[in-house]
Amino acid sequence: MGIQDIRDGVASFFVMLNKETYILFRIEILVVLVTLLFFVMFIMDVFRRNIHNTKMATIFSILDAVSDSIVVYLLGAMQTAKFKNRLLNQLFPVWGLVLVSFRYNIDFISGYGVHDQHGRRFIEWRNVVKLLGSAFLNLSSDSRFAVPLWSLLALQILKSGYRFYVHSLTVKSVWHGKSSEVVTEHMRAGSHSSNWKPEECNPENMAGYKYLVYGETKQSIKFKKPQYAMYIDTARNVKKARRGRRPRPGRSTLITLDKIWGCYRHLLDQDSNEGNDQKDLSLAFALSRLLRCRLEDVTLQQKLFHINRKLVKNKILEEQNASRAFRIMELQLSFVNDYFNTRYPMVFWCGFLSLFSNLLLSTVTFGVVCWLAVDIHKVYKPPKNDRARVVHGVNVDMIITWVFMIFMLFKEIWEMVSYLVSNWTRLLLVCMYAQRKEERTRNRCMEGTISSFFKSRITSKLWHGHIDQYVFLESYDNKPRIWNFLHYITIGMSPKKDDGATLHSAIDVPECVTLAALEKLRMSLEKLSSPGIVRDQPDNPNRNQEETIIRGRSLSKAIISLSGADCDRRKGYRWACYDLPTCSHVILVWHIATSLCEMELAQRHDVDLSKHGFLNFILSYFTSCCSSKPYLLDVDNKTEEKKKVTGRLPDELHDMYITANSLSRYCAYLLVSKPDVIPDSFNVPKMVLQETVTRSRDDILKNCDSLKSRYDKLMEEAEKATKDVDDVMRKEDVVRLGAMLGKQLIGESQKDCWEILSGVWADLLVHIAPTWNAEVHKKCLESGGEFITYFWALLWHCGIEKSNLWLVEGLYDIVVVRGMWNGGNTCYFNAVLQSLLALDKLRARMLGHDALTGDLGEELQKLFRMTTNTSGAEGVLMPDKFFSYMCKMKSDFKLGVMEDSNNMLGSLLDGLNNEEHTMVESLFYSEVAKHVSSKECEHTSVTSGGEYLDLSLAIPPKRPASIEDCLDFYATGEIKDWHCMHCSAAAASRNASLNQEDTSDYDGQPEQSENKTYEKGESSHQTDKQTRTPNQNNGKLPMLDSNSNQMEESHREQKEEEKIYRAATVQYRITKAAPILTIQLKRFDYSHTDKADKLEEHVSFQDTLDMTKFMDPGQAEDVEYKYRLVAVIVHSGPKLHEGHNFAYVRASQIGGQQQESSGTPSWFCANDESITQVSLQQVLECQAYMLFYERVELPKAEPVVEEHLPTEH
Repeated sequence: MGIQDIRDGVASFFVMLNKETYILFRIEILVVLVTLLFFVMFIMDVFRRNIHNTKMATIFSILDAVSDSIVVYLLGAMQTAKFKNRLLNQLFPVWGLVLVSFRYNIDFISGYGVHDQHGRRFIEWRNVVKLLGSAFLNLSSDSRFAVPLWSLLALQILKSGYRFYVHSLTVKSVWHGKSSEVVTEHMRAGSHSSNWKPEECNPENMAGYKYLVYGETKQSIKFKKPQYAMYIDTARNVKKARRGRRPRPGRSTLITLDKIWGCYRHLLDQDSNEGNDQKDLSLAFALSRLLRCRLEDVTLQQKLFHINRKLVKNKILEEQNASRAFRIMELQLSFVNDYFNTRYPMVFWCGFLSLFSNLLLSTVTFGVVCWLAVDIHKVYKPPKNDRARVVHGVNVDMIITWVFMIFMLFKEIWEMVSYLVSNWTRLLLVCMYAQRKEERTRNRCMEGTISSFFKSRITSKLWHGHIDQYVFLESYDNKPRIWNFLHYITIGMSPKKDDGATLHSAIDVPECVTLAALEKLRMSLEKLSSPGIVRDQPDNPNRNQEETIIRGRSLSKAIISLSGADCDRRKGYRWACYDLPTCSHVILVWHIATSLCEMELAQRHDVDLSKHGFLNFILSYFTSCCSSKPYLLDVDNKTEEKKKVTGRLPDELHDMYITANSLSRYCAYLLVSKPDVIPDSFNVPKMVLQETVTRSRDDILKNCDSLKSRYDKLMEEAEKATKDVDDVMRKEDVVRLGAMLGKQLIGESQKDCWEILSGVWADLLVHIAPTWNAEVHKKCLESGGEFITYFWALLWHCGIEKSNLWLVEGLYDIVVVRGMWNGGNTCYFNAVLQSLLALDKLRARMLGHDALTGDLGEELQKLFRMTTNTSGAEGVLMPDKFFSYMCKMKSDFKLGVMEDSNNMLGSLLDGLNNEEHTMVESLFYSEVAKHVSSKECEHTSVTSGGEYLDLSLAIPPKRPASIEDCLDFYATGEIKDWHCMHCSAAAASRNASLNQEDTSDYDGQPEQSENKTYEKGESSHQTDKQTRTPNQNNGKLPMLDSNSNQMEESHREQKEEEKIYRAATVQYRITKAAPILTIQLKRFDYSHTDKADKLEEHVSFQDTLDMTKFMDPGQAEDVEYKYRLVAVIVHSGPKLHEGHNFAYVRASQIGGQQQESSGTPSWFCANDESITQVSLQQVLECQAYMLFYERVELPKAEPVVEEHLPTEH
């Protein structure tokens, strides 16, 4: 075959394609293809809530783009197709019109929502353009059934225009687009508002819960002077009043939640459970309107959350029926999803009136389609002996046309049924029924109608009901090369996958998981309301309103499963929750430990975890594809009898095993696929995961090709890790930490092990759920929603948007510097408090699970809560009660009397230490050692210098002096007459006249430093100056004999003569560095007994301080001891007890996560009630009296995750 033959073949092929038969064949094939695509899209749209797969979403997007292109091509092909027999293209206008109509009605529900951010509503205009194209096709075809075609065309254009117009009305509607603004004003409590009163709310019978449900569109919205607060005039509608029409007696058009729950009509009677579904539907819709406020960034009053918390606790979580509680949560998010992602709000924008308008359009369309079908049947007669259209006696064109007609009719019927049996129709029926609070005669017809609508459902599922799963130890070595190849060839339409991120099959949410999570949520809310945490009891008049509002805005830093009756035994597991730097570390460590426990349990029940041959691998692969077994052990309820025989899994472990594994794999899935849900910042989840994957694949688990080998290797690593726990913690080695935790859990009994795991995972799910990032949950609703979204919504209703378990949450909680009331020369007290409030590490502990519970601790905790930006509190702080406690504790402090700030700080910390010594010691106490060495005799002495709360530094005579000079002056000095114990003992042994008993007195005596030229700076705390005098007589009575006294005096003089003194160098080195370093500069000279002269010399300092060179050499091998300046106290005035104290404080972030790269941090001058922002340069130029530093823990080796520094607890 030559080139000419190939050319002739190609030419004949294109000539053949231009023949009438092949043109018609090509159009018919494409019409059939696009019809199938539309049918698939229709099915996916109907069951969109049950589809939870990114692949399906990708397929839908591809089908949408392909089908749209095919429709445009077919319109052009039909228009240009010219046949000799004009009857051949009589059906083309019908096909074109039906295709365009079907294309733009296929997403009649999930087209777009009220807030159409992607501009999909403009598709209606594209639809009109294509309809005009089909109209041109109708004009040029000389159709015999033009009248029904033009009627159907006009209806489709009318539908598109109506939808576009109704969307604008919906946006302006106070029931939809303007709902959040109306709700927030309606729910604003206060003396100026008469809409609702929080004190009247009773969650038992819903009395006082005037949450808007329906009817505000028919009311008059006014603004009430003098605050111009919005309120709804429920007396009568203004328009009706002007027309002289009175509302019917006993009927209310504004429906609120309390009216539905308090209705005495038979169906909604409180003494009957028959109307629970109707009541739950109204409750879910009212809560959805509040949740929409959050998703639309509309702020609600804080009092509302306090009332909401009671509602959630007493009406949702306290119900014994957990399925009912979860059903309410499903309904709520279903309404929210409808609002943002479907056309339901446009269908029901004006209640039943707009619903009937849509039903009328669909009914008329149905009639016109029937008219067109009848005309086609009567008029259209296909040509005889037409081989292109007739195959085996069957006319292909007529089959295609009738399929189109059936699809059109079915679509209209389905659309009307979907609207009628939707939750929106049910809600309107309930509201109509509740307009009358009571009834004289029972309306059985309406009750039957409402009941029938509630029983009629297209699908019982409001969401897919699945939770995805990820198992790290089975996926860390996977590399999705094929999938990523598809990502590149589809130009990003299929998402890219990372190494080690292959997911397992999703599973249905087990009932035990829902029960466990709801129970932990209930217990967490109870803990917030328990004494010592929230303290908002109404019977305590001493608590001010501001404190009540701000308490409980975040989940407390407590894992309930690790506390309680077995608190002491389970305390050993707290490190894996509290001491890890980020939420991502916690999830992966517990996930790896859970997988190890599952492997250990599987091996006990004779499950083979070793690697099999190729044939066994193929067989197990196909078996796993056909099996519903999600775990290593069989937990299928259908095999219950089998389990009892073989003993596969004891009944007592069944629910705990499922709960722990399901939630472990689900939380790991969130880390891998939904990192924005995790309460970590920036790119931390991905960084931690990829670092763990790389470390496992290339180091720890390299060449481990079976679960058995991986289990054995991790157990071996766990044994090594327990010998050097500090190094593993410092390196943040997730794999070894998980192995260590798994080995620790395996040491427990099976029941205790899985009880701990199931409880901790339920706790972690509750702590992961609250987040400030509402947008990510809104985005999740587009793909069906996530299990964790339900708990996020409930926690938000309680006013909780963060958990104190995660230090990284502090990235969004900025410390608010607020003024403090001066009660009369209490500026020194205010300056100390402002400095303490700026300490991130102290804030994290005070707001954590181990906060102080004494009087001082409670008052300090209150101040920390009031200075967080999420507290909603404003104004000047009133620490008068705090100061009164200090006055009771120490008589030196009195109103109107100036005192020393350093003395106040020491007394305050001593008081806190008496209440709970662990916190103060771990944050403020450091230890020093004294090194003395003599160049003359080369003897050395090392003694412990004890603990100190602050460094009291003398200002050296050097000018100018810096804080480093003060530290050098403190740390190093010369002693001219150091008593050398070694030299003295050697001299004493050479003196033959010395009594053996006398010389023994030197052994073991502490070294006495009689330094006359160098003096170590001491703390100015009164408690530090107290000394103890040991009993010199060792319990014996003193001898009064004069001869004995003379002998003792002679003996003492003889020993003093034999002491040998040397010139020596003294160095003080820190052996334990506290997380918080407090430095006092000795600015007051007490050389005169009657007064203390103040030293006004400027001591320069920077915002960072490196203490590494002042550390003991054994402590500074691998770690740098760098500190960051947080606060500075300044004393202005000539004397200590005169003048004025104020503070410069840094407005940092909780957890110490301030990013230096983001620019200069904010500094404020806290001068009693006055708060002014200042520059860092102004702070560095001040005459500092006290400086507060916080340690920034950076190992010399580069950390795994640089952005998140571990914080001590």
